[in-house]
Amino acid sequence: MGKSQYKKKTQGRRHNPLRVPDAHLGSGKGEGKADPAKEKQMLPILNKLKSPEYADRTWACAAICNLIQNDAATRRLFQGRNVVGELIERLSDSVDEVLVEASGALRNLAIDGGHELCGEMANKGIMSHLTVLIEKISSTIDSLSTATQAVKLSNEHYQNRKHLLSLAENVISLLWSLAEANPKTLSAVNALGCEGLLIKVLAGRENLGLGVSLAASQALYSLTQDNPPFRKAIVQYPNALETIISVIEQDHAPIESSQNAIARKGKGKDKQVNGDAQNDLPDGRALLRRVLISGVIRNCVLVGSRTDERVNVAGLTSGTILPLVNGLLDVNLTNIVNRVLELVQQVPKEGVPNLNKDMKTDHKSSAEVSLERIERNLTTVAIASEVLTNICAGLEEEEEPMVNTAEAFAEEEDEDEDMEELLADEDLIEMGREPGLEIGEESFQQSPKVNPGATLSHLLSTLQLPIRLTALSQLTTLSFPPSNDQPSLHPPTTSVLSVLHIRALEALNNLLLTTAVSLPSNASAASQISGTVPVQQIWSKMFEILTTIGSEPDALKMKGQEMRVEVLEMALGCIWGTSKIAPEQLDIENDHIQTLIDSTSVLKSDVAKVRVIEALASLATRENVSEEQNKIIGTWLLQQLTSTNPSPEILIAILNAIIDIYSDETKPYDQPVFVQGGFLEQLSGNVAKVRVEIKKIDKRKDRQLRTQGEEVYENLTAFIKYRRSLRR
Repeated sequence: MGKSQYKKKTQGRRHNPLRVPDAHLGSGKGEGKADPAKEKQMLPILNKLKSPEYADRTWACAAICNLIQNDAATRRLFQGRNVVGELIERLSDSVDEVLVEASGALRNLAIDGGHELCGEMANKGIMSHLTVLIEKISSTIDSLSTATQAVKLSNEHYQNRKHLLSLAENVISLLWSLAEANPKTLSAVNALGCEGLLIKVLAGRENLGLGVSLAASQALYSLTQDNPPFRKAIVQYPNALETIISVIEQDHAPIESSQNAIARKGKGKDKQVNGDAQNDLPDGRALLRRVLISGVIRNCVLVGSRTDERVNVAGLTSGTILPLVNGLLDVNLTNIVNRVLELVQQVPKEGVPNLNKDMKTDHKSSAEVSLERIERNLTTVAIASEVLTNICAGLEEEEEPMVNTAEAFAEEEDEDEDMEELLADEDLIEMGREPGLEIGEESFQQSPKVNPGATLSHLLSTLQLPIRLTALSQLTTLSFPPSNDQPSLHPPTTSVLSVLHIRALEALNNLLLTTAVSLPSNASAASQISGTVPVQQIWSKMFEILTTIGSEPDALKMKGQEMRVEVLEMALGCIWGTSKIAPEQLDIENDHIQTLIDSTSVLKSDVAKVRVIEALASLATRENVSEEQNKIIGTWLLQQLTSTNPSPEILIAILNAIIDIYSDETKPYDQPVFVQGGFLEQLSGNVAKVRVEIKKIDKRKDRQLRTQGEEVYENLTAFIKYRRSLRR
């Protein structure tokens, strides 16, 4: 159970793809307290959506977008008047300006409303409209690309291209948001066959611009994660992989320089107000596009597969992807947060928007542009960390043997029926296997390897990833929403920082796990590998995270604070890694052990709880463990076994831990803790309980867990017999 790596992000685990959850906004916006002034404007705006004048329809779409931006209460007010259905209807409008503004309003609704709004859009028929728009955009791209030079210079061509780029970016962003919403909408997006449009946009990125190609990259990255049907469609689409590789290998620096030059030319009077918007803060879109597409290729092509014969993911990773990702990890989060706090003071105070006739959906002040760039740059680091998580996942997934015969299940059912009678603890111990007889157990002894494209020594020594990823995991003043009713000072930064911490910790967890199982049996060689990991420094930094999160325990149960628990669980995973690599190098205080024990009461995941139990077992058996620390751990484990009803996963972990800690009777702590503490008698009195709980595991639903349970039960009876034999 402790060997859990992080390779995929299921759709349900992600935050809103482009913006922050409602719960981060605070100030009553998520609680139904709509602004009366906005409410007064609602009906006249909705009425103009059906105006015979296209200018009125265009204006109404933009006005809706501005009124509901980052305001869940006002958005729900409009939802109650079927604003989603009305805007979807406008997607069939005959005027391009209306199509652009309506799709932009729906895009921003999906961004701000997240899963809830996307589900409503799907239920109200947006997919059929998107099918038509995908075809329209694709054919328009084709016609514009084949236009003559004279046509390209015409004003009509300019307007068509302008509308195309805006519409394409809006539609692709909608596809991305819908794919992230839930399995139902993901399946609907798969059925649209949008892979052709996304690849076409990437192939034409030089002419279509950064905005559209970045949206396509984000959609591709999302759609290729944990989504085999879409991955297959990409691999089979003509020239898709070649186009993807060309994006990865294209240097982003000249594109960024070009974008900055354009931005400086258009700065004008904003230069003195916010001079660093373009100088100190790069645009970042070309870089983010490249990192996202790096993730796409690793999502789509399995190393060593037939497809990989023409891709060579290993060479692409070592030569391009890993150096690209590595160059993004050294960011000073404290300095970034301080800059965000400065810029927040420059943002115009919120009020009712001035809904003039020239209003557009995407107007931003200079400070807001700078904040958006900071957010984008942090997102790039988060995605880079996620790509690195995949690279650091050096262990192959274990596959359960295929058992699919009715006879096998019938034999198992007969066996369970024979064991239904309730036997006393002593009878079960007597029936258990003898300590000298080993059960047929296939241990996890295969030689682990890091995904081709990197070696473990390169990741640990050359790139020094452990300490750099640890730095990215350290919390800042904006890492979580406040634990009171107030919002974050800048919710978008808070949201992306939370994700960044998680991604860095996931990558670190995978790297530590791969290192732990790579340690050779030879003590000298093992010491050489473990010496490249600063375990004490990681240990201390992880406990700083635990202390910070633990200082506000009530926040762990609050809505909108879910990322606190996720960060806590990941930090505990890294603590597990350090305890497995070199426990004797750790300076362990009693408070550390108690903190680990206390953390199990707030963890939601059994996997995380198992990591804590296994980490405690490693600490209890280290060479320099004190009698007091061993007793604290052993007593707690035994109490969990005898006085609670743990889940099967936790039960198995507890028994394995106890047996591991006290299997060697020569340890200094054995006599004063195990023997004098009466541990053997307590274990003997719980054999029947363990047997009953193991038999409850359904073999059909979780065969591997049942096998593990039966093994640990057999080990328990053998362990009891062995310890009793020592008394004779």
